[in-house]
Amino acid sequence: MNIPYKILGNGSYLPELTVDNEMYAQIIDTSDEWITTRTGISRRHLCDGETTSEMAVKAGAKALEDAGVLPENIDIIIVTTLTPDYTTPNTACIVQADLKAVNAFCFDLNAACTGFIQAFDVAMHYLNATEPVTVLIVSAESLSKIADFTDRRTCVLFGDGAGAVVVSNREANGADIAPARVYSSFFGADGTGGGYMTGKAFEVAVHPFSDSDQSARADRFGHETGIYLSMKGPEVYKFATTAMPSAVEKVLERAKINLTDIDYVVPHQANDRILQAAAKRLGLDPEKMLSNIAETGNTSSASVPICLDQYVRSGLIQRGQTLILTGFGGGLTYGACACIF
Repeated sequence: MNIPYKILGNGSYLPELTVDNEMYAQIIDTSDEWITTRTGISRRHLCDGETTSEMAVKAGAKALEDAGVLPENIDIIIVTTLTPDYTTPNTACIVQADLKAVNAFCFDLNAACTGFIQAFDVAMHYLNATEPVTVLIVSAESLSKIADFTDRRTCVLFGDGAGAVVVSNREANGADIAPARVYSSFFGADGTGGGYMTGKAFEVAVHPFSDSDQSARADRFGHETGIYLSMKGPEVYKFATTAMPSAVEKVLERAKINLTDIDYVVPHQANDRILQAAAKRLGLDPEKMLSNIAETGNTSSASVPICLDQYVRSGLIQRGQTLILTGFGGGLTYGACACIF
């Protein structure tokens, strides 16, 4: 799409509580070496009283400040999360209220770890169809509240945090933005692999009108850990190491650019071995596959905007560079966007 757009600002928030691998070794049968060699993770931030919406508000406020955009000038708020505080109101409405973004309409999106990428593309479609429009995208996750801390295979993977961007088809001062800028996207899903990563929301309804003689239905995916996440690691690894490179290749084809035109790939931070395998499969210089997983762990949909914000603030990502944002996760879902920062 030939869209006039600009990422006006970015922000992120990580809880103060930092938990390193040695701290996990005190509560489960694991070690720093076991975790580091298999995941690339050394430490992660976990909520210590913070809610998902509180983190979302803090990241969103930083993105607005960075963009130089007043809250009342935001038209749309999209929040991605699989760990909301409430089934209703949605998290985006809570963010709107706390930021006083009184003119925005709000909705949540749940595509697990692909959430931010999908939300970014949804925002781009609004930018392409409506003038003027400014969108706040916030991805916030409290994975520690659905992690099983008795399962050493999964609990060591996850961290909490939030990341946000402000994207618009106008400059912060209202000036026009030229439309001749790279943007392309590709998304896919494979629902047959839904059982590879599961976490239950609610049990089957039991109410005064239920048939007490009705036999209980078996769980669709054989999920046995209730609200806690369950993951089939080898299957997820196999999916991720093929789906992510495939999405990147397809988005490059749609954008009519080459891998050599890309300055950096900002991927979902699931596992360092997955990132290395994906870079090798693509023939990408490993230095261009950005990662902060050693310090944050897997923060699901928040991982891409947190990583983006950290590398922008470090000075590595600069204005005018061409990026690929890519994610993969439960569902199964996957996708990528090629864009100009």
